[in-house]
Amino acid sequence: MSVLKNVQSVMVKFNNDPQLISKELKRVQSVKCRLKKQKARKDYDTLMKQTLVEEQVLKEARSTLIPKKKFVTDYTQEDVNQLNYDETIKSIKSIQSKKCLTKLEDDDPNENEEYKKSCQIEKMLLNHKKEIRPLDETVVRKTDVQTIIDTLQNSGKLNKDSVIELLQKLM
Repeated sequence: MSVLKNVQSVMVKFNNDPQLISKELKRVQSVKCRLKKQKARKDYDTLMKQTLVEEQVLKEARSTLIPKKKFVTDYTQEDVNQLNYDETIKSIKSIQSKKCLTKLEDDDPNENEEYKKSCQIEKMLLNHKKEIRPLDETVVRKTDVQTIIDTLQNSGKLNKDSVIELLQKLM
């Protein structure tokens, strides 16, 4: 119970800022590293114990403040719907890797619950991939527009057809 109070007091001390806690954690880890080289000290054991306790409390406080990213193997349909195209592709690769590894664990992969769950998640991800488009297809880049503007300015007079052709390339 005292460790929980320590974590809460550390969080309050650093205004619930994970960056400040991380800086303090680095400082404590540096102290620990320097202390490791001083094993001949009479108070080595007590100082090392205090440093390790302080480090652990800081780690727990930081992990409390920084949200953990959900693993692909735990995705639900709502999680899949929130993914963008690139995240979807990465998730598909990850779940296919997991599926491949779990398939080899048993003689019959259809009896393996992990494999079945991986197949379901893969199906959800593949369906989501069909629904969304990659960023390249849906976005006009500023550099492309700037290139057309530069072309129009540098060429002097372009006819209407060549301007339309340049703009159609953006579509």
